[in-house]
Amino acid sequence: QFLGGRDNTFAFNLGQRFQQLKASEEPSPPRLVLEFQARPVSAGAAPVVPSPPPAPTAPVEAAGVRTVVIDPGHGGEEVGAKGPGGTLEKDVTLAIARKLRAALANSLGLQAFLTRDRDEEIALDERSAVANNYKADLFVSIHANASRSQGARGSEVYFLSYQATDEESRRMAAAEGGAYTPGTPAPASGDLALILWDMAQAEHLEQSSALASRIQEELAEVTGSQGRGVKQAPFRVLVGAAMPAVLVEVAFISNSEEERLLGSDAYQGKVVAALVRGIARYQQQHRAELGGTHRP
Repeated sequence: QFLGGRDNTFAFNLGQRFQQLKASEEPSPPRLVLEFQARPVSAGAAPVVPSPPPAPTAPVEAAGVRTVVIDPGHGGEEVGAKGPGGTLEKDVTLAIARKLRAALANSLGLQAFLTRDRDEEIALDERSAVANNYKADLFVSIHANASRSQGARGSEVYFLSYQATDEESRRMAAAEGGAYTPGTPAPASGDLALILWDMAQAEHLEQSSALASRIQEELAEVTGSQGRGVKQAPFRVLVGAAMPAVLVEVAFISNSEEERLLGSDAYQGKVVAALVRGIARYQQQHRAELGGTHRP
């Protein structure tokens, strides 16, 4: 498990078969070598076979989504984007996040926590750390989009990638607080830093993509907004999250019409309903993959 933080940390649960793990760097070619050492077995000792667990009296639901951490983008002096009418991204994201927290608890019975519950500035790296500390199953960062073109409109959902889907996605990652590059300067393909970064993120990319797709579909369906698709970009706020993680650009605050909508409780409610439905669909899909029992 990649724990993130200021010093990148990997945690390995070796189980009882293994005694220790040794790690070393080799210079040529640059690589990380991991050695797993098994626990010695005494001569003549018979292996311990655990007793089978008792048969359950009722179907047991497979482990799935129980805890969601919601990240209202920006805050404090970091106001984010500003609409032509003066609406601030930091205020919109907090309002939506609070409504989403309540809706996830009421509609799906999930625990939901916010990275911030007031107007305060929180470092990007600390936001995913909050999700890790809560042992969250999902991390959802809420934002409002902006463009030089006042005609730009609609929603789009991102998940993490070292390489952006396109130049617009790269620019968006930079605008939302900084694009992540593992190392300074960014490592060339094959460098140890990039290999370690890829190892850390690859585990959750497929599930992040699935979550992003379900949310994007529901945003277009429920709000009637233009669906701009699912994209990838190196958003720093997503780096280090030890669970599926997405960044949702719910609408363009730079578009005067969508700015007006974002400031209304009714439209915020539609956005929240779409997010809940997207998470519910992902939850059902994830349970099916795990072979779990679906709730009605």
